[in-house]
Amino acid sequence: MRPSLLHLLRLSAFICGSLLLCQSLLAEITLYASVDEPYAKPIVEKFTKETGIRVKLVTDAEAMKSIGLAERLRAEKDRPRCDVWWGNEPFHTVNLAEEGLFEPYESPSAKDVRALFKDEDHRWAGAGIRARVIAVSPRSDFLLAQLDDLLSPVLKGKIVMGRPAVGTIGGHVAAIYALRGKEGGDAFFKGLKANGVVLVGGNSPVPQQIAAGNFIAGLTDNDDVTATKGDLAMVLPDQANNAIGTLAIPTTVALVKRPDTQDDSKKLIDYLLSEATEKALIDANFAGWSARAPEAQFRAMQIDYLAVAKSMPAAVRRAEAILAGREPE
Repeated sequence: MRPSLLHLLRLSAFICGSLLLCQSLLAEITLYASVDEPYAKPIVEKFTKETGIRVKLVTDAEAMKSIGLAERLRAEKDRPRCDVWWGNEPFHTVNLAEEGLFEPYESPSAKDVRALFKDEDHRWAGAGIRARVIAVSPRSDFLLAQLDDLLSPVLKGKIVMGRPAVGTIGGHVAAIYALRGKEGGDAFFKGLKANGVVLVGGNSPVPQQIAAGNFIAGLTDNDDVTATKGDLAMVLPDQANNAIGTLAIPTTVALVKRPDTQDDSKKLIDYLLSEATEKALIDANFAGWSARAPEAQFRAMQIDYLAVAKSMPAAVRRAEAILAGREPE
């Protein structure tokens, strides 16, 4: 008995639906994340559980934090392998956007993010604020309240910080130069050098070295202090009235430009920028503050993130030369 036309149409519709379902189940989007894996992985896994969308999470090593993935994205520009970018800071993200690696996308999740922490052309948006802080040993009886306190002779040989090119440090270096000017920035880093600052491989070793009793104070990020065992104090520098404040560091999310952009990528961006994800980062002690909250949370450096990002490579080279005991070019 020959099948009827209606039967064939139903069978065809069933097969097409099954194929679409299989493709959906097999589809996977790739996320490049410099947000530390212990914080990023549970969020990505929850997204997959809630949406059914599979995500390949690619993270960065501490020694190459942010830089490694940024260079990888640049190298893949003509044949992108990544769908979504999740940076642990804004400056590399800004530079990648300026180089044309991101596609504009106005995520509804970013509508209430403060203007300071999102791109006016919708190429990236931020959520979950970290800050540059001074980690202080409980053995210290010296009161630190501003960056220049690190130049005190009392702390000579007792200060530690990460190399300027690593992670959030480069953005902080560039912001210092932006606010103090070339001469003022040079003077600060020459002061650190003269005071015997010791450079380590990144931010996380700073509080670890202080907790081990090897140093009294050091520059790092708030999450690295809270993640370190030991009764360390955490100082937000330059918070007095009329002081310059400290650097606010949002995580940043962007849609990678590629010829086959998937709607699932935008769904992941909406999720990463959501208030719920921001709260998860704060609850996990990675972020300390909300990008949606009023400016009164703490006194932040009032900088142009785009201008600072553009100046970052030159500022980092200058600071590195000074801290190595060489004259900057």
